[in-house]
Amino acid sequence: MADHVNIGYLNGSARTTMKTQQEDTGAQFSALAKAIDQAWLQTHKGDFTDAVREYQRVEAEFVARMNDNAPFVLETRRRIAEAILSAAHSHHPSFDVCREAWNNLVRFGFTNFHTRCMHSWFYADCCAYDEQPEEGLAVLEPLLAEIERLREEARATQRPTGFYENEIEHLGDLRDELLAQQRGELSPGRITRRMDEAYQPTPEEVRIDELYDTFWEARRAVFNTYARSWDRSFADVAADYRRVEADIVARAGEAEAFQPFVLEVRQVVAENILTAACGLEQPFEVCRDAWNELVHLGFRDFGEQCRMTDMYAKSCGLNRKPEEGLAVVEPLLAELEQRLDAELERRREAHAKSEPPTHEEPSPSFYRDWIKSLGELRDKLEAQRKGP
Repeated sequence: MADHVNIGYLNGSARTTMKTQQEDTGAQFSALAKAIDQAWLQTHKGDFTDAVREYQRVEAEFVARMNDNAPFVLETRRRIAEAILSAAHSHHPSFDVCREAWNNLVRFGFTNFHTRCMHSWFYADCCAYDEQPEEGLAVLEPLLAEIERLREEARATQRPTGFYENEIEHLGDLRDELLAQQRGELSPGRITRRMDEAYQPTPEEVRIDELYDTFWEARRAVFNTYARSWDRSFADVAADYRRVEADIVARAGEAEAFQPFVLEVRQVVAENILTAACGLEQPFEVCRDAWNELVHLGFRDFGEQCRMTDMYAKSCGLNRKPEEGLAVVEPLLAELEQRLDAELERRREAHAKSEPPTHEEPSPSFYRDWIKSLGELRDKLEAQRKGP
């Protein structure tokens, strides 16, 4: 009789060991993500060199922890390379440094196709900033061709194509901008290194930048007090935000040059208070008062209007006030649809004239995503209003 051959079934002890290893790896990935986030918080206001140093410290720490786990080590190096490229995109070191960060990431490979698209956009945008269109096009054009192929395959097998459509739009806009740069044209709203280096800020602008940094740090400190301990009262959180607002407004003073900044401070604090009211699940009247204050001040931009409306309408649903939620969602949906139609028409006209893309208007996918999201919320509120 032939000897017994183990064909790969795991006994209970082996399964337990494997499960423990998987749980440990998962815990390490969670810790790595938190460490990368913390490194960003510590360095995003500093310079690029400090950011790289901190990310490399995180990399060394986690590689040492799991040096016997090759897949974890590779993924750690990938995520650090992604973080460094993202920092290069934000901090604008020299183009050679950005290219080195990109090449380093390519060497490790991408975690998935989504991260490949995202970081390809980061690098190509660095190319646009430094007016190096050929470098950016060398990355985007083959990627777009691959996305278009994947979209057609998805269509042929009746799978969703939304991801591919959005990436074709997003990356395609940047490709068209780089093509325009090749022709010597600059997209409206595009900032380049030459423009940044030539710009001389006024003393008031320098002061506003300093105040905004102080404002950001103070707001983050308030947020952390209740994000880490949900037993804080909303009244205390709101009072903390009000103190931050009063301090920054007093520092800004009444000079005319500071008034747009002061308005933005008041708008941001109103957003933060509404966010806290909804997050801490306050009674409807509290959320409504916070919403009304924000509406009175006005929204900073259309994106914030969508985000705040979504948050408030959801709180209306939680508080069994569907009519109140529908009263803010339905007009915004109508406006989104009108804006989408106008943007599509503007793009058709610009394409016919071979004009470069603009940075001054949201993309069609922005409008479509919000129409879908708020449309689903409207339907839930409508169902709640009708009852069982």
